[in-house]
Amino acid sequence: MSTIGLQEAVGTWLEPLAPVLDTANRIDWRRLRTLASALGDVLETCRIEPELSPGPERSRRLQAVRAALAERGALDTADQPALFALLAQFVCGYRDIDLRDATGLGHGALIERHAGPVARQRWLPRLLAGELAGIAMTEPHGGSNPAGTRTSATPLPDGTWQVTGRKTWISRLTEAAVFVVFFRAPDGQLAAAAVDASEPGLHRQMISPAGLAGWTWGILDLDTVPVRPDDVLRGEGMALLRKHFASYRPLVTATALGGAAAVFDTVTTALTARQTANGTFRLRDSTLMTVGRTHTQIVTALLGAVVASRLEESGHPHAERWGAATKAHGVDVANQAAGELVLLVGAAGFRADGHLAKIRHDLNGLLYADGIHDSLYRAAGKQHITHPNTMAAPPLRALEALHTPA
Repeated sequence: MSTIGLQEAVGTWLEPLAPVLDTANRIDWRRLRTLASALGDVLETCRIEPELSPGPERSRRLQAVRAALAERGALDTADQPALFALLAQFVCGYRDIDLRDATGLGHGALIERHAGPVARQRWLPRLLAGELAGIAMTEPHGGSNPAGTRTSATPLPDGTWQVTGRKTWISRLTEAAVFVVFFRAPDGQLAAAAVDASEPGLHRQMISPAGLAGWTWGILDLDTVPVRPDDVLRGEGMALLRKHFASYRPLVTATALGGAAAVFDTVTTALTARQTANGTFRLRDSTLMTVGRTHTQIVTALLGAVVASRLEESGHPHAERWGAATKAHGVDVANQAAGELVLLVGAAGFRADGHLAKIRHDLNGLLYADGIHDSLYRAAGKQHITHPNTMAAPPLRALEALHTPA
């Protein structure tokens, strides 16, 4: 997809929503277009077309894309509202869902927000220069349930801890420069620390995923890995996780919906060309209904992700729940829309080396990454039953407050 295609992702999908998305004119839309243009330019050199198989070369090019965008200042958006990062991820997902780490700090935001000055000074310049942060939370016995964490720290006389345990389903397994590892502190509380990925006590076992294969993925074993006091993030581990994913999941949702929007544009362009080439060709009503329905579904799911992002930015008490539920819904919508749209172009949509097939594999992977969607729906449903009044939609006055310039 060309630079023009990325500009269209902004002009066709995002800017028409500006009266709703950005009523206070906080977003620098010119900067967003510049980012889309820069991404297109970089991808002319670091090509990541679907036929480029998963593996070291694809990973290397994705890292080169991130580093090149870092040189252009695309990773440092501290002067922009959270919505800017969300829209940037929509643009990245529109081009390739593997670009979900092309902008921003990703899981490195945990270090930015909660690390002490020594760890911040050590890692933030490297992350802003394009290096990657991974997160190590999931374990073999308990899925992604942090309450079941068995990885634990043993104290040493000099104040250092030694952390031992196994983490599973870890993305950026070989690419990350630093891992944010969650474990049981000596006092039994859940804690997190920034662990240098080059520590000799880290051992990796790679597994080939069915989608989202741009980064390596698999098992991370920790064998008496040293954690110094300066490495430990400030705050109780569960609270850090909940806050982080309240802001991170809307970004994942936007990336998924960007991929679905690319499928929509690819399919509608093909249908238009078919009609133009054959003046007597008429699209079936069912085809037109699918096109109209999926466009509306993608847009409304994106608006849901925007609400979740704004709630988190404002510190709203419902932010985590909305982030979880709208992530599950948005990824469901993206998968359903892509699946229905691809059928409209026939066999061309099922080429193994094609862009449409890759998007569908990646979208399927997002049903599992950053929270399996069934568990996210279940958590939201439990809140509706247990605390029905607190799970109501945010009152209008709360949403209006989000439009007020900071």
